[in-house]
Amino acid sequence: MLNPPPLRIAINPAWKGRTIESILRHELRFSRKQIITLKKRNGVFLDGRSVLVKERLESTGGELLILIPPTPQDILPEKIPLTILYEDPDLIVIDKPAGLLVHPVRFHLTGTLANALTYHWQQTGETASFHPVHRLDKQTSGLLLIAKSSWSHQQLSLQLRAHEIHRTYLAFTDGNPPRNSGLLSAPIKRAGTGMRRIVAADGQTALTRYRVLRRSPTSALLLLQIITGRTHQIRVHLSHLGTALIGDPLYGQPSAWLDRPALHAAALRFRHPRSRQLLKFRAPLPPDLETLGELLNLL
Repeated sequence: MLNPPPLRIAINPAWKGRTIESILRHELRFSRKQIITLKKRNGVFLDGRSVLVKERLESTGGELLILIPPTPQDILPEKIPLTILYEDPDLIVIDKPAGLLVHPVRFHLTGTLANALTYHWQQTGETASFHPVHRLDKQTSGLLLIAKSSWSHQQLSLQLRAHEIHRTYLAFTDGNPPRNSGLLSAPIKRAGTGMRRIVAADGQTALTRYRVLRRSPTSALLLLQIITGRTHQIRVHLSHLGTALIGDPLYGQPSAWLDRPALHAAALRFRHPRSRQLLKFRAPLPPDLETLGELLNLL
């Protein structure tokens, strides 16, 4: 089976005299845990020979080769249809349908995206592991970025924390926002022991930008970008604004037109962890939200 491809790093002349561990930590942004794993697996090579990470670089040229170890996971493979928009040895971008849970949980070990991708990689003969870079609620449709190794996950997570992964959503709201655009800045925390979240002064910082694309007398179509990634962030913020998502019984009202919150992850932009190439993806509205938009005269 195919393991994750190794990293090939051309040695910068300015690195002369520094240890390989210093290069891994400060230039390539490896985590301490990843470096420990490389030590245990003898996963570092300098110009073709296995080396210790404490070794200093004495030459001004050459190549470092880093073997990316596979991550053992116990996920049951399951044949589930997938819409794959992009895949390479480091990552995969999925257009997730509403109703598909992203990963197994205690009482739901099958029927998830993780099960589907485990089966997909089994069929393609690839040794990949499942590492979601960000989250989508079960009932939210649209773009989801999955890393296929612990290294690519760590590198993409650094981008996420630095707000360098841009996620754009489309939403249909019950009611009209008071302004055509704005920044929603309201801290969020868990409400009790359930899944529900609330806006509270002692919550975690949460930032959401929004812009109204179209209005009707009773609803609106919004374009949103989340800057932070709190659980249910868009749902909580829009409810706090007084314009909950249509079809969201947890933060608004049930809808006769839609049996899920009217939210879709429509666009995604990030840099590839290996090549640093800027990648951009779009996912069209699924049929249920197309129908909703037409009923509301918002499309």
